[in-house]
This record gives sequence, C-alpha cells and structure tokens, in this order.
Amino acid sequence: MTAEHPDLAELADLDAGLLDPARAAEVRAAAAADADSTAVLDALAATRAELAALPPPAVPPEFAARWDAALEREAASAAEAAPGPRADPGDAPADPGPRRGTPPGRPGGTSRPGRTRSARRWPRPSVGAAAVLAALVVAGVVWNRPAAPPSVDRVNLAAVARAAVGATDAGDLADPRRRAGCLRAVAPALVPDAMLLGGRRVELDGREGVLLVLATGRLGIFDVAVVDPGCGPGGGALLASIKIGG
Repeated sequence: MTAEHPDLAELADLDAGLLDPARAAEVRAAAAADADSTAVLDALAATRAELAALPPPAVPPEFAARWDAALEREAASAAEAAPGPRADPGDAPADPGPRRGTPPGRPGGTSRPGRTRSARRWPRPSVGAAAVLAALVVAGVVWNRPAAPPSVDRVNLAAVARAAVGATDAGDLADPRRRAGCLRAVAPALVPDAMLLGGRRVELDGREGVLLVLATGRLGIFDVAVVDPGCGPGGGALLASIKIGG
C-alpha cells in the first residue's frame, strides 16, 4: 500500500476477507479516502453479486459415477462383514438324552446354566460405514449451526454492506413481495422492487435487523437499508439507510 492509496492486491484481499482485522481496518480506512479504491471495491462487490446470481453448476458425470461406485463398495463391504444367519432354536435336533457319565441336571452335556440358545448377536456395520456416518453427522451439525449476526455501527456500515453482496441471509425479506412492501412502508425514497444484491442479519446499535443491498441501475452504486426482521407490507422500522459507491 502506498501513502496515497491501497494497491489492487490488498483491495482484493480486503474484499475476500483475507486480511487480519487490524490490517483490514487500515486498508478500509485508506480506501474510504480514495475515490479510485472505493470504485475498485464497488466493482469487486458487483462482480460477486453477478457470480452469486448464476445457477449452481451441475456435478460432472465422472465425479457422480465415482461417488456411486464408492457407496456401492461400502454397502458391499458392510454386507460381507455381517455374520451369517444362525440356526433357529426351533430347528435344533431333539435331545437324544443324557450321555453316559453326564452329571444330573445337564442333559447331553451341551448347555450351561445361565446360557440359552436364544441369545443372538446382531451384525455390526463396518468401521468404514461408521466413519462415514459420523462424518456426515458432524458435517451436518457444523453446516446447520447458525452464525451470530455481525455487530454493525454507523462507521462500518458501508464496509459490512459491501461484504454482504452475494449473501443470502435476508430471512423473510428474501421474498420480493414482502421486501417491496416493507420498503414502500419504511423507505419510500428507495426503489421498492430493486434487485436484491445481498442480504444478511445484523445487529445495528444493539438492535436486530436485516441489511439489504439493493441495485440502483448504476455501476458500482448501491442502496443499503437496514430494517427490522419483521418488516413487511404492514410496516416496520428503518434502522439505517445509506448509498455507497459513486
């Protein structure tokens, strides 16, 4: 970073969230004072929004075939590891009677007190199957754990808004009709049906809210509104509204 403005590499790292908090604060402050750096950050945010709007790519057939083959091998391994069926007690041959020298009370010398032929051992899954199941459970717990909303104030609102481009955590306000009704009720100066470029839950000055980044039709310029999570056609609260870029 030069004395005048951050270089492109550091701006890209800032946009990608690769800088440590202290360095990110320095670069963000320097960028806010330089129109060219601000334009670069806005362009990066717009690019992320365009990429986020693209449909997810299909899984390549060769990878899908490999996954199916791995699952089939695991299923076959689990089946081979399972013990074979045991004879049912009802199918056992009739006891021919006590043998010579067999102590009384132990017919045929084939059973012991406290043990019955009805005890069975159930097949256990293979170690590989158990490991796969455990990994899926752990991954599900991690993926489904909701992240705490970031704390936002009037100073870092613009930076958080740029980082929210492409995010899809707008809750009920992801619904275009509800969002338009909300904006008409609480922010009449904004275009109610503007394209949503990003949304995420935040905490602004101690209040829960939803940050909305809206397209303006002008490259690199966005409207930002923070509204309460329950905002809708019936009304709500506008916590903050700014314009970034330009």
